[in-house]
Amino acid sequence: MYVDVISDASRFAPGDYILINVPCIALYEFHPFTISTAPEEQNYLRVHIQAKGNWTQLLYKYFKDMSDKFGDNASVKIYRADLNAIKANVEERIEAIASTEDSTGVFNINTTTSSQSESSKQSSKTVIVINGPYSSCARYIFDCKHVVLIGSGIGITPYASILFSLMARFRTLRTVCKDCQGVTYHGKHRLENHHLQKVDFIWVTNDIKSWEWFLNLLHQFEVEQDEYLASNRDERRFLDIHLYFTGIKEDDNIGQVFLHHVINLCSEELGGDILTGLKSRTHFGRPDWNILFESLISNDSTSTEKDTDVFFCGQNSIGRDIRSCCMKYGMHYYEEKFQF
Repeated sequence: MYVDVISDASRFAPGDYILINVPCIALYEFHPFTISTAPEEQNYLRVHIQAKGNWTQLLYKYFKDMSDKFGDNASVKIYRADLNAIKANVEERIEAIASTEDSTGVFNINTTTSSQSESSKQSSKTVIVINGPYSSCARYIFDCKHVVLIGSGIGITPYASILFSLMARFRTLRTVCKDCQGVTYHGKHRLENHHLQKVDFIWVTNDIKSWEWFLNLLHQFEVEQDEYLASNRDERRFLDIHLYFTGIKEDDNIGQVFLHHVINLCSEELGGDILTGLKSRTHFGRPDWNILFESLISNDSTSTEKDTDVFFCGQNSIGRDIRSCCMKYGMHYYEEKFQF
């Protein structure tokens, strides 16, 4: 499920997050969600929410019921709690919201569950309150020279905003010929005035189908990068994508070996990965972090270990393995954790 908040007042940096409170579900609970859009996409922000756990499952059911009942005629009001000059408790805030519908800090919201667009005209008591945005360690990625972004499952969302922002910066250099529709890029460097030179994106997931929105982002970035490199042949690749699908294990089982062989043949024939549609190949099973980290620092297009910063968001067990590898190779390690 994703939620789009349309707002002229939303100012955030890539990697920031907001706190969301839905009083009709849990009066006092604020839950953190990473903003998955880029600041360059002005006037709205988006968060992706996985229905996993009591609160998020109730939230999903709430919006689904709203969609079933009101269809395309629905709408919800969202209020910025941090715009209130006086700190009031939730009940007082809701009462104030109910009586002052046009007060400062009111936003429209369009919500979508699965592939349906939904909004609903609720009573004034049915409100959503947001706090933020707040910064996270991911905000400092643009200050690094070589970053390794690692996400497992829903842990990819902090990096969606960053990749969207990077792609937007590529596109500011783009010029399309009116006559032949050819694409060229002006400027000496795609990220001129930025320290960041190289990004390795590593994604570990057991469910590719649920992440079509993110695969679409990666596909757009691949196309954008290919066009840029075709126009600037002296430049090196900026983004490398490493996908690991744990739904199929990499082992010596006869059935698995045959499946891998068929997938690889089909991918070669189609000119792209059969599972994702990307040019980047999908690996099966969890990565061998030692081998992967060795390849990152031995590649010609990368920097040294001291110039490499690793950012991770996901399962604790994976985080422990990555942290150990960072200590072994002398890389800086940053972990995104939401524990409220």
